[in-house]
Amino acid sequence: MSNIAPLARQPYNLVVGGRQIPRNLTLWEAKNMIGLREQQPVDTTPPTQSGPKLTAKHSTAGLRWLFERRERWNLTMDELGTLLGGVRRRTLTDWQRKVNTGAEVEVSRDTMERISLLLGIHKALTLLSPAGHENMAYEWFQKPVELMGLQGRSIRSYLLEQGSMDALYYVRRNLDAMRG
Repeated sequence: MSNIAPLARQPYNLVVGGRQIPRNLTLWEAKNMIGLREQQPVDTTPPTQSGPKLTAKHSTAGLRWLFERRERWNLTMDELGTLLGGVRRRTLTDWQRKVNTGAEVEVSRDTMERISLLLGIHKALTLLSPAGHENMAYEWFQKPVELMGLQGRSIRSYLLEQGSMDALYYVRRNLDAMRG
């Protein structure tokens, strides 16, 4: 057996379906790569930026929506900054002043994605609440829940503790799944 192991680690040149398998792969890795290609489709085209380009109008509308809900979610400016990926209070205050005076504000794609996720979380909570009781969506954001593995924490406190995009996606996906 000890003579076989070194052979398996030697790189091989393989051509499969007209495609050359890279030389630095071991025989085992090459065989697994071939098996994966046969079992699952391989997406050979990397994603490109598609859809409409985000503009300052999009950012401004998203910020306006967010600032209107900040107090109902019981968030300080610092906490809102945490949810937006570490945006400083001074920057948020400047954005709010501009939005309130009708000026446009341009934010990063990351910040816009976070605003979009927060909007989606709010929408899902609203759709889960009985018709005509949107206030329940605000309450559910702040009340401790045993759902989604939060173990008695509120969605609000979980998102603030984590402060990550992953946490926003986690809550969004779970709420969307709950509403079906």
